Amino acid sequence: MAIIREFRDVDQLSPGDFELFVRDLFEAAGWSDLHVTKVGQEFRHGDGGVDIFARREGRRFAIEVKHRTGDNTVGVDALNQLVTGARLASVKQMILVTNSYFTSEVRVRALQLGVELIDRGSLQDMWVQKDSEIGRRIKPRVYQKAVIDDILDKYQSGKTKFLIEMATGLGKTYTAAELTRHFLSLWSSGRPRVLFLAHQVELLHQAITSFKNVLGIGKYTFSTCFNGAEPEKTDFVFASFDTFFGKLEHLRKDDYDLVIVDEAHHTPANTFSQVVESLHPRVLVGLTATPYRSDGRDVHTFFGGEEGHVGRYDLVWGLANNKLAHPKYTVLMHDLSPEDVAHFESGLTLSELDHRLFLHRKDEEVIRIIKDTIKEKAIDSPKAIVFCRNIAHMRHLLPFFPAGKATLVHSARDMSAAQRRSNISDFREGDYTYILVCDLFNEGVDIPETNLLIFLRRTASRVIWLQQLGRGLRKTKNKDYVHVLDFVGSLEKLREVQQLEREITQAESDPAEVDDRETHHDHRIEVNYNRAAAQIIPLIETMQLRLKSRQAAIEAMRRYVEKHGREPSVQDVERELDDITYDQIATHFDSYSGFLDAALGTNYNREALQDDCIAKAREFRSIHEIWPTPRALSDMLKYKCLPLFTSREVRGLPGVSELLDTSEPTSSTPSQSPDPEHASNLPVTPTTEISPGSDPIRTELIQEYVSTITSIEELRELPEHVLNQIQQIFRSDFAFLKELRLEREREATEQPSMT
Repeated sequence: MAIIREFRDVDQLSPGDFELFVRDLFEAAGWSDLHVTKVGQEFRHGDGGVDIFARREGRRFAIEVKHRTGDNTVGVDALNQLVTGARLASVKQMILVTNSYFTSEVRVRALQLGVELIDRGSLQDMWVQKDSEIGRRIKPRVYQKAVIDDILDKYQSGKTKFLIEMATGLGKTYTAAELTRHFLSLWSSGRPRVLFLAHQVELLHQAITSFKNVLGIGKYTFSTCFNGAEPEKTDFVFASFDTFFGKLEHLRKDDYDLVIVDEAHHTPANTFSQVVESLHPRVLVGLTATPYRSDGRDVHTFFGGEEGHVGRYDLVWGLANNKLAHPKYTVLMHDLSPEDVAHFESGLTLSELDHRLFLHRKDEEVIRIIKDTIKEKAIDSPKAIVFCRNIAHMRHLLPFFPAGKATLVHSARDMSAAQRRSNISDFREGDYTYILVCDLFNEGVDIPETNLLIFLRRTASRVIWLQQLGRGLRKTKNKDYVHVLDFVGSLEKLREVQQLEREITQAESDPAEVDDRETHHDHRIEVNYNRAAAQIIPLIETMQLRLKSRQAAIEAMRRYVEKHGREPSVQDVERELDDITYDQIATHFDSYSGFLDAALGTNYNREALQDDCIAKAREFRSIHEIWPTPRALSDMLKYKCLPLFTSREVRGLPGVSELLDTSEPTSSTPSQSPDPEHASNLPVTPTTEISPGSDPIRTELIQEYVSTITSIEELRELPEHVLNQIQQIFRSDFAFLKELRLEREREATEQPSMT
């Protein structure tokens, strides 16, 4: 047999040599007792439809091998040959293998007949990893068993909805399959039915293999429902959301006992939510690596709230416990000029700083930096996924890569599924070094050969960034680490990288997860900054992180709740949330409850905050014999510069509005200190000597300091009572600096020109 140096060489093999190649590959992947049948010996006619017999985990397999040239696919005749030959040999486990692809009819019938399919992509996975999921007996890992036990305990206590959180590569689907096995055992009477929902067909096929490995072949019936097909009356139905949505009117709500939703963070979307809410199974289980959405829409309400959220094994946990490939992360920025550095002390907004600091590089320079970095890092045989901003960006950038070294894939209508498959195959097998993507590889698609991730997109979403990072972190037998090149496009992205590094470094390993068979790294994550990026970090820290964006604050709160199962008190929020300050929250959200609403929706203890308002209003009444105004109550509940509720929010609180003196006019500003007529009823502080809502005082402060205060450092030298006034009126130091800058610009434009 010819030596296979690259996978594409299999196309040059003869059919007989291809059988030998498949035999050797299966042996390397864990099968034993492999025997290639000989024509006319095992069967009376030919090989009887079975080319190879093999064993794995004590079970015997019949394997039929079909070698194809060109674009020829494998049709149903090959499937029928295999089934006939396996029955003659009394073998139940069957595998059909090809170096090409299968028709859609073969895929549907193979599932019905219990035949595993290995097409060109799956065969290459075996060749790269020297492993296969097919035929593997799965023993749950410690953390997977903990999730299963937790759900079963809660189910016995009456809970029926659950959300399993596990990072990509930690085995969500196998955990769900093992959990299903337990539920089927509990529901032994009757014939329970299971529905597995996903938004991509690739996810359905991956799930089918996992479930068969856990549940075995022959005991249950399986079917798929996608591309408009009708759901069959089988024990297991693996369905795409779009097809199932069109079949809802023909289904009963209780048709399925167990419903499993893959990539469950999509559930709040319209079609997904309608499907999930129309079904009333005994148990509903969601699977996700990222339970929080960047748009703030709540996922937990569909799956039992916080109590139903189990697992919480995120990417940080996976890296800290050596379950994922080790990321070698390099942050790249262009060199900074003295003018760039000066911008940090000028009171510019975050977006204004980003505009000045992150100028668009020339495309040729970006490609040159990528090539130079690959050479500098000595990345051998690079296979890089390049994340771009959008399809237009991908198409524009493609010609700047060396000819014949880059291809692209996307999910728009003008690229067919066959073209996407062909481009991915060309990347994996050919001389392509780069595959440009913008959305397709966020979830559900894995390429084992990937050893380099390149971020050219600027995303405000931590969720999407971590999804994309997870594409390269799945461990294989021959991949323990992956390189990452990040052309950070914003200060916030730079902060996110720092935050991830800090979280992973500080995370404690779980002693129960130590496995001596695994390769252990000296570092959980390795982050390097080029000179410009390293220069910018202390400048950000000098500003005491006042550049934190609204979205970053939201995600910091979500991470905290995800980890602790509760929100911090207003007194503890600055200490508990890394890099978040009270004036940032006040600036972005007006109040602490506004912050919690934006980050958590209704999924927090708002009633406790309302009770605090009621108690404080009654306390005020008992002391002063009058009810407080909304402004007064808001100010009484303020912690430092952050009110619990604004005066406007206080007016709308159930049980609070009737305890207020609402004779004051509604303010146009969200939150003010008490007006003068009620201020005398409150404790006197330095900041209540002057009404913060007074325009003259605001103007006076701006005029007094417009010429003398130009940086954070200069601002902090002011007396404490002045700083308190500034925070009361302008909500944050950063906002005051911006007002000063705008006033200087206004004065400059009004100066008469010299002629």
